[in-house]
Amino acid sequence: MALDARMYSSLADRWHFRRPRLVPDAVVALAVWLLVACSPVAYLTAESSIVSPVSAAAAAVKAQMTKISVSYPEGGAHLPLFYARDKGIFAKNGLDVTLQGLGGGPVAAAALQSGEIQIVDLTGSEVVSADAAGADIIILATLTPVYPYVFEVARMVSSKDELKGKTIAVRAYGDATDIATRVLLKKEGLDAEKDVTILALQQEGARMASLITGQVCCTVAQVQDRALLERNDFHMLFDMTAMHIPNAQGVIATNRSYAKGHPEVVQHFMDSLIESIAQSKNDRTGSLQVLKAQLKLDDDAIVAATYDFFMGKVVPKVPTATAAQFGDVISILSQQNDKIKGFDVAPFIDTSYLENSLRRGLDKFQ
Repeated sequence: MALDARMYSSLADRWHFRRPRLVPDAVVALAVWLLVACSPVAYLTAESSIVSPVSAAAAAVKAQMTKISVSYPEGGAHLPLFYARDKGIFAKNGLDVTLQGLGGGPVAAAALQSGEIQIVDLTGSEVVSADAAGADIIILATLTPVYPYVFEVARMVSSKDELKGKTIAVRAYGDATDIATRVLLKKEGLDAEKDVTILALQQEGARMASLITGQVCCTVAQVQDRALLERNDFHMLFDMTAMHIPNAQGVIATNRSYAKGHPEVVQHFMDSLIESIAQSKNDRTGSLQVLKAQLKLDDDAIVAATYDFFMGKVVPKVPTATAAQFGDVISILSQQNDKIKGFDVAPFIDTSYLENSLRRGLDKFQ
């Protein structure tokens, strides 16, 4: 196949044809089997048990893969990462990926900047805050380009006017739940500083507990929390997902220096991500199994609702990152951080790896 100049338009392009060249399992297995069979001494483990040629072959293949660590927050929007791991898509692309559940906040951002993690899945507010402070984190894709929440309220609240004077719970100031709440209030003509009280409850389970016990009236919620609240006499007042307001969550990012030094690894990761999105959207049964195990859910109805919501309404087929998705983040955080005022996120968005994957049709279900 002829290569023309257009294939070298980016770092990603210069590497895309360098697919991982793994030795076929059968060849490795045969070589190991011959080595074992012909050796006068049995090939033993520390426990003196014979090593299976197939196991040795698999280990040999895995040794050829590139090891990387990727962080993630829990939730249905991040299914493509879990699916790619469990269904062998990362491995097919030459990657030995360790997924680490560091959340989507400052812990993950710090791990990326320290080099402990090579690629992250986190909230856009963390990327903006870090880059405005001097980091050089580039944005590769956005898995959650709309707000994945409904706004749940206690039974006594039936309109936006009845929110005045009430206390609204968020997980943490400046995080995705806080930004979503402030965006919604502004859209509905309410002042987050004057009309309501926003209370951050960072301890695990504290937000739901405060709602159920009547300490606060309202919160943004995803599928699992919504089900819990509605069993306790709450109801939905607004569906933010249906509003299609641009949002930056599930942001896939890496250090620019890492991408420059390892463009082939970043490309193989993006190839895996795009393939996984396409496959998981078309493999409901397999996806439900992955979600149930990853999120440790016993209720099949909640698993199904989580999949249908995120893969049907939130995660796009093509997770293109845009500057508009970060508009709310910059607007809200700049009120508290002068470094973010006037921040331009565009130079930190690099869609070349995604575009490379799309040119090769990896978004098409096969």
